[in-house]
Amino acid sequence: MPETPQTLPLLPGFQADRPLFLTDSAAVVTQREFLTQADALARTLPTAPYLINLCNDRYLFALAFAAGLIRGAVSLFPPNRLAATAHEIALDYPGAICIADTPVAGLELPLAIVEVPDSLACVEREMPFIAADREVFIGFTSGSTGLPRPHPKRWGDLVGCARAAARRFGFGPESSIVATVVPQHMYGMELSIMVPFATGACVAAARPFFPADIRDALARAPAPRILVTTPVHLAACVEAGLTWPAVDMVISATAPLSQTLAERVESLLSTQVLEIYGSTETGSIASRRTCGDPAWTWYDSVRPLREANGVSVTADFLPAPTMLADLLEFNGEGDADGGFRLVGRAAEMLKVGGKRASLADLNLKLTAIEGVRDGIFVAPDGDRDPVGRLAVIAVAPGLTRQALIAGLAGRIDPVFHPRRVVFVDRLPRNEAGKLPREDLLRILETSTETAIEPALGNRRKGKRHAD
Repeated sequence: MPETPQTLPLLPGFQADRPLFLTDSAAVVTQREFLTQADALARTLPTAPYLINLCNDRYLFALAFAAGLIRGAVSLFPPNRLAATAHEIALDYPGAICIADTPVAGLELPLAIVEVPDSLACVEREMPFIAADREVFIGFTSGSTGLPRPHPKRWGDLVGCARAAARRFGFGPESSIVATVVPQHMYGMELSIMVPFATGACVAAARPFFPADIRDALARAPAPRILVTTPVHLAACVEAGLTWPAVDMVISATAPLSQTLAERVESLLSTQVLEIYGSTETGSIASRRTCGDPAWTWYDSVRPLREANGVSVTADFLPAPTMLADLLEFNGEGDADGGFRLVGRAAEMLKVGGKRASLADLNLKLTAIEGVRDGIFVAPDGDRDPVGRLAVIAVAPGLTRQALIAGLAGRIDPVFHPRRVVFVDRLPRNEAGKLPREDLLRILETSTETAIEPALGNRRKGKRHAD
């Protein structure tokens, strides 16, 4: 059955004997084997309209997702793998069951454990085809800017977005992908599941976390190697003092990446570092080379639309114009070739006395200070003097509050200096590298750190605006 605009195969980049997954033991799973295993797993799954996918292993996650596609179920990808989150999601999706590769502590929902089907149960069948307009999964925001919200995704849009990313970054059947991000997050789903499905690229089943594990996963993967990761993982890697295999490309997302860190990564890995811009709502839609032109370049079919309250985008892989949560400054006329500069999230803009700053930019300036391993500015809830109550939570062993403020002095306007600095051993990042706001507020509420006397210019009242 040929591909049409109305129906697309489960593996659009199918080449039967090409590797699709590389396991921790360096065993190869071919595309043919993956299809037969997904079919066999689908036949054993309980009947359910929704599958809450809690798998840790990327290969087993993909098997569960593919089996759900074959069975006609909609997959639900929670922002974390906590039983409480699964219970909360299940309330809105009657009949949902969980599917995981290991038992989940405290889970009271029906659970199917994914195992690789026995080869005797695997029978080669025709390629499954899926309607392009079929809703196949629902992703949930991480909660870093509020409560998690559902975002349904259609099969044709997912394939289209993966193909757009493949054209931009040059993914193909020869590519080997190692990803440190979870596949339940849109960034991880797109780059480590859908791109391999769409192009035939091979992806490591593991999700390495520590630098030595990332190094080992890269060493097991055949060249050309592509590392899909986050600024937090990259910062840990450059500080680890390890010898690294050749890496052809590093792709980063989930948080702004400083040029200083990108330069260190490029030098250490003899590679190029590229950043992705996108969201759960849109998927990836633009990219840039961090050490090159600071402007972002839209993907081929993406077109920005100026709106009264911001910018929306259209694309071949978006069902409708989609509003962006960020403020953009366009180069030239702001068309697809002109590029743009990312100012920051509209909801995270701070304005006082005619001066404006984004929390994202403040965070970049903070983490550029020598001795700061990780850190974030936190604005309080509500509009009552948010600038006057700014706080910083930082991982900076050996630094004092005074030294940190002094480090900020030459980087940001004094009106945006924090009133509180709280040092912690680590920030509460979730598996996607995000920082849930409720966890940050909890740190501030329980900290005994006293306020810092504000700089003179910071005694004026300010407002947080979305403009």
